[in-house]
Amino acid sequence: MTHSYSLYDPLETTILVFASMFTSFLTLFLIYELLKSKRVRETKIYLSGEPEEIVKEASPSVGNLYWGFIKRFARSIFETLINKVQTGSLHEWFNFISSWLGILVILAVLMSVLYLLAG
Repeated sequence: MTHSYSLYDPLETTILVFASMFTSFLTLFLIYELLKSKRVRETKIYLSGEPEEIVKEASPSVGNLYWGFIKRFARSIFETLINKVQTGSLHEWFNFISSWLGILVILAVLMSVLYLLAG
């Protein structure tokens, strides 16, 4: 007794689709494994086009320059960031960010109303 598959039966169609996807994936994976190089590739470090001697010299990173500026010249902003935002509590961070987002939404609504009234 033979069984003919019908694409109108959702269960049989689902089984056929997943079986064909699995077979395709397995075939492609085996082809990839057979064709990939067995040799480990070693590449030189990209040094922005500069010779190694220049890069070996000590220079501050961008992150260190940023935090140095913040700690020295923007102390109050730094204190606010550390004491209010960086407490580790997701709830406090969400309150801080949502208050700024609320101000931006109010400004956007006001600007839209002014634009509509002026136009």
